[in-house]
Amino acid sequence: MEYIRIKLLRRVYLIFCILLGILAPLYCWYLRPGFNPMEKPLSDFGIQEPTWLLWNSTLVFLATGIFLNAYTSLRYYFKQRRFRYPLKVLLLISSFSLFFTATIPMDYEVFHKIPAFLFFFTYNLFVFLFGLFRSLKYLRTGVFSMFIGLSMLCSLLLLLPFSSYGVFEIVYFALILIWNIYFLYSRIKEEGVKSKKRDS
Repeated sequence: MEYIRIKLLRRVYLIFCILLGILAPLYCWYLRPGFNPMEKPLSDFGIQEPTWLLWNSTLVFLATGIFLNAYTSLRYYFKQRRFRYPLKVLLLISSFSLFFTATIPMDYEVFHKIPAFLFFFTYNLFVFLFGLFRSLKYLRTGVFSMFIGLSMLCSLLLLLPFSSYGVFEIVYFALILIWNIYFLYSRIKEEGVKSKKRDS
């Protein structure tokens, strides 16, 4: 009973994080209608009034949310340690990097850029390897993660026509949300099917 309650609370928290990841940037943009992602990165929300507290808090919630969603997926989808451990290391690095990106303002330049770069690189690699390892047993779900991982990598090309990181960050975070929504929905669906089989 306690396990079911913890699982329910985790799902509620993950759904809250996903909604926050969608609505918070839109609300920040509403509060600062002059913001242009083609000229400024999204991190600009984190150093300006009146959006800095909402934006940085959102990133902290997302860092925790994407860690919980992916960490529980690792134990669910990968029984072999040789697949699970490298993914776990990448996930830990990316989650801590996003946390430090949120808590170290853009004003500190290199101290903000290092964790930001680590997050973009390690989370991208995590999603791609998650798909690669998964495709060894389940091709369809593995290919989906590999496609998202490659799309994350290709989104870097948006840095060529735009002078700011803003457009790239919007596309990158949209892909993160799509991947997390997909696997949260898949887990709920699969666990529901297993529960019905046990009851029948």
